[in-house]
Amino acid sequence: MSILDNLNQRLTIDDGEICVGGENEIEKIINIAPIILPDDYIEFLKNVSGVGNWGIVFSVDETGNMIYIWDAKMALQKYEEFFRDSTKEFLECAWLIGDDVGDLVYFYGEGNDGKGLYRTSSGELSFTYAEKIADSLTEFLTEGKGIDIATTL
Repeated sequence: MSILDNLNQRLTIDDGEICVGGENEIEKIINIAPIILPDDYIEFLKNVSGVGNWGIVFSVDETGNMIYIWDAKMALQKYEEFFRDSTKEFLECAWLIGDDVGDLVYFYGEGNDGKGLYRTSSGELSFTYAEKIADSLTEFLTEGKGIDIATTL
């Protein structure tokens, strides 16, 4: 069963769809990512990276909060967009995977609380201010662990 087949009851798909594809982009991500990316994330990418899709935007309960997990093309685009001298050190040990359709970004890395999925402000890309959301994308999107952390600062 995929993550998208088992979404936490607090989440609904607001925009985007299951759109299989993006093999070339996913392979590029695997090759340039500075860390080993979890299998559940790679599987998620395979299900949302088809032609014309940019990922999945989830709405959270009735809060109006959003969680946007990028497809492979968007993840590569954001990597290039954020990679500059001031963020180079951070991006050499983390991989950006999404945002809150605002100023928070989600990434995989190893922070103060070990390996896992974290969030920080897009203006402050560092582990210093990052807060751990969950150990995995599956834990986050199916079990709901860290949803409130992911959508608030």
